[in-house]
Amino acid sequence: MKNTVFLLVFAFSTLSLTAQNADDAFPYNVKLTAPDGTEANSKKVLKPGGKPTVLAFWLTTCQPCKVELATYSKAYPQWQKDQPFNLFAISIDFAEKFPQVQEWAKQNQYPFPIFWDGARAFKNLLPGNLNGLPQVFVFDAKGGLRYQHKGFRPGDENELFRQVQQAAK
Repeated sequence: MKNTVFLLVFAFSTLSLTAQNADDAFPYNVKLTAPDGTEANSKKVLKPGGKPTVLAFWLTTCQPCKVELATYSKAYPQWQKDQPFNLFAISIDFAEKFPQVQEWAKQNQYPFPIFWDGARAFKNLLPGNLNGLPQVFVFDAKGGLRYQHKGFRPGDENELFRQVQQAAK
């Protein structure tokens, strides 16, 4: 019981500290690199614009990540008709894998933006430190975290879209 109370106090302390630092809040302050090598800041790129935002984290060596992105790619046009939202696929590969990120993005021509977090900064900003991939986060139009899911199995995309629809309300 004492450990439980300590953990709750620690969790609330951590949350309040995070809220005090604007760089630790969505849309964060992370340098992102597009497959063509251009750089941008997440504060400018990830702006909600009145819509929910999905961040899908992946690695080039992660087979479930590739299946997830392919599934999202197929569903994305219909999703946009039913409930417009932002979707960004962000690789957290190490620097030596960036050429594979570029090649994968070129081969697949996803209908949503692909970026690379070369510093792996999101690992320190998001709940769970991106421990396990693929991993998705759904933010509402005001930047509030509404949903997070680790792993991918066929059918998970349906729950993701339900969460996007809920975040739009």
